[in-house]
Amino acid sequence: MGAFTSEQERTLKAWTRQYPYAVMGLLEALRQVQDWHHCVTDEDEEYLAELFQLTRARIHEVATFFPVFTRKPAGRYRIGVCRGLSCSLAGADKICDCLRAELGLREGETTSDGKWSFERTECLGACDHAPALIVNDELKGQASEQRVALLLEELK
Repeated sequence: MGAFTSEQERTLKAWTRQYPYAVMGLLEALRQVQDWHHCVTDEDEEYLAELFQLTRARIHEVATFFPVFTRKPAGRYRIGVCRGLSCSLAGADKICDCLRAELGLREGETTSDGKWSFERTECLGACDHAPALIVNDELKGQASEQRVALLLEELK
């Protein structure tokens, strides 16, 4: 039915039983799918709709409302630069320019090997680390050109 292994199907089914109402596990199931496939496809939405007994439209609404879920594959290392006011004032644009130069891609693109992607994110609530940087939803702290270069080298 979906492009999931039997183990992944078991994991997704478990989210339907984790909470008093099955739908309460939908966000966690979507996060799992995003982690496995690096995006949420139409086929994934169909599978989750059947699993959670919801319409595909409802799954699509949730999957497209939250920016953590993407429709096209993101990189294995998905880098986010906060675009909130504090981070913008602290040099977020400069960090994006650095990432463009280091990775050779524009914001929202993924490298041809599927390893890297970067995007601006909504406020991360980490103003004390401005400009804040995340990798795969993990806050990496205050970004600088040097820190970006070190981080990319660590993840190679």
